[in-house]
Amino acid sequence: MPRRTPSLLACLAIAAGGLIAGCGSDDDEGAGTSSPPPASAPEATGPDTGSTGGEVKVTMKDIEYVPKAITAKVGQKIVWENTDGEIPHTVTATDGADFDSGNMTSGETFEYTPTKAGKIDYVCTIHANQKGSVTVQ
Repeated sequence: MPRRTPSLLACLAIAAGGLIAGCGSDDDEGAGTSSPPPASAPEATGPDTGSTGGEVKVTMKDIEYVPKAITAKVGQKIVWENTDGEIPHTVTATDGADFDSGNMTSGETFEYTPTKAGKIDYVCTIHANQKGSVTVQ
């Protein structure tokens, strides 16, 4: 059997060490302790919506609807809330639906669930320049 020199053994040890160290990759970092992938975010209904999951929210503040234009799905509840201090507001459909919240004081809410696709325009009957719209998909 041929005699192995220390330099050959040293080279083999270095090579073996490199193989062992190279067995993992950056992709495997934390293997065995990895957490599941993050859950998907709820489906967005567009950049102009106040959607939070199962319902779309609109607030009344500074004599405006915030946001002014929203997107909702057929059967998805829309909730308007008056957060405008002592200023009363209404949510009254002018086109595409038939609803009227009546006068709403601070903290009161009004809910509407669309039953068909289309566009709904609405206004505050107290403040004629306060207008909003819903695109129902």
